[in-house]
Amino acid sequence: MARDFSSRLAAGPSLWLAAGLAAAGLWAVPSHAYADDGHRVALVIGISSYERLPKDIALDTARSEAVNLAQSLERDGGYDKVRLLTDASATVKNLDSALREQIPADVGPNDSFLLYFVGHGVGADFGEPRILLYDTDPDALDATSMSLATLSALVEKYVHCKGFVVAFDAAHTGTLNNLALLGPTGDDWPGRGRSSLVVSAAAPRQTGRPGIFAGAFLDGVAGRADDNHDGLVTGSELNNYLVRVVPDSTSGTQTPTVNSTYDPTLVVSAVKVAQAAQAVAEGPGAPAPVMSNVRVDKAKFVFQGGTHQSVTCSSAPPVACDPACYVWDVPAGTCTVSMSVNGEDVSGDVSVLYRGAYTCGTFQGGLRCSSPPPP
Repeated sequence: MARDFSSRLAAGPSLWLAAGLAAAGLWAVPSHAYADDGHRVALVIGISSYERLPKDIALDTARSEAVNLAQSLERDGGYDKVRLLTDASATVKNLDSALREQIPADVGPNDSFLLYFVGHGVGADFGEPRILLYDTDPDALDATSMSLATLSALVEKYVHCKGFVVAFDAAHTGTLNNLALLGPTGDDWPGRGRSSLVVSAAAPRQTGRPGIFAGAFLDGVAGRADDNHDGLVTGSELNNYLVRVVPDSTSGTQTPTVNSTYDPTLVVSAVKVAQAAQAVAEGPGAPAPVMSNVRVDKAKFVFQGGTHQSVTCSSAPPVACDPACYVWDVPAGTCTVSMSVNGEDVSGDVSVLYRGAYTCGTFQGGLRCSSPPPP
């Protein structure tokens, strides 16, 4: 394991207290006030052991990953309230209740919501993905697990917010009743347009290594994904960070996937500017270096608004866009995008790691681009 997530268990007695509270039921982190608009609320689910499932498919680090992420979101990510369900508290009934009652009481129309799940899933390989909860019965999967259709319908009906992020960290390893334990991926969530960012730890047929995605996600929302040091981690920045760090930590065997319609300016977390700068300096959150041995054969850039748009990749001359353009056969790495808005020049960086369309727009005085899902 490239990043030993268990090392975070050395955080001290407070972590073990949090874990104990989580095991007893929902644990709510105290609220804080933040300068940017709206509040952020999260529901984090982590299941290491299952009441009725075989012991050999237990996920040793899932519970601790969830606890650590919950604490980091409140401490480092600007979240006002974090609710945590782990092991025995992560039942179908409790998840249903959290989405129908607790979360709607926490979230308003100008707020943001994060749902993070680390555990087992099934059914993604035949188009009916489900997440397995603590009380899932292998002899009654339909009644004792939760389908992605049901989960998304609950969020859609009861959680009325400005934008939300869903992250699935499904192990994609082992079998249950002769079914491969292949849980949801980023593209499985029913579309809700640009107000949602849905990301998964791995592509549909890839095995997720324990702790890699969780560690990268935690570090990203805590500030290492904040490339421009403005104190806000956006959907675009988080996606760019995850698709750099996770494959690098797994020798390219695990690549996060993301839905292709999200708003790149969606704010995932808010961190102190100084904290963000320090986190990036500590790495590996700095813009990706050029990888000359990996080439991107074609990338399309589409600019929303502005004039005099251009893209510069590596040492090649700038490519003019009006408002769209292509770059061909460039080294995978960081490209610089720029344009003029009301007579002022704005620019930004985007990680170009694979072919596809990169949509660029202004946000917080800079230029941000969303990345296409990995092939």
